[in-house]
Amino acid sequence: MRLVISLIAGVLIVGCSSQSNQHDIQDRVSSGSVLFLRGDMTNWDALPEYKVQQTSTRLFSVKANLPEAGKTYHFKFADAQWNPSMNYGTAIDDAALSLNRPLPVRAYSYLDELKFTPEQAGTYEFMLDFRGHKPVALVKLAQ
Repeated sequence: MRLVISLIAGVLIVGCSSQSNQHDIQDRVSSGSVLFLRGDMTNWDALPEYKVQQTSTRLFSVKANLPEAGKTYHFKFADAQWNPSMNYGTAIDDAALSLNRPLPVRAYSYLDELKFTPEQAGTYEFMLDFRGHKPVALVKLAQ
């Protein structure tokens, strides 16, 4: 019986710590850590014009021109130093982003990238949303 109680307590502690870690990361982004859209459209550089802006509480976005329809663009949201905890480039289920469809993502994406293939050339808004239990990425046609 003690073993069962110990196992349950261990699972609860680990679950709480991972949830807390996710909130710590979100709070770091909210409190001034700078993220950039980095990818094919930026030559993977942290360029000032691709700095992610906070548009509301726990919601961040940046616009980028995608000049080629049908081309798959690889990208991620990351800080200038490629810090692992601030490197959002892994879709939870390895899926590609589709227009106007949120996709759960996670940090610590060392070699992984997000992918988006626009049906038309134009300016798109890339969003990172921390308002739910898990962060999600979203791409919309900019207005």
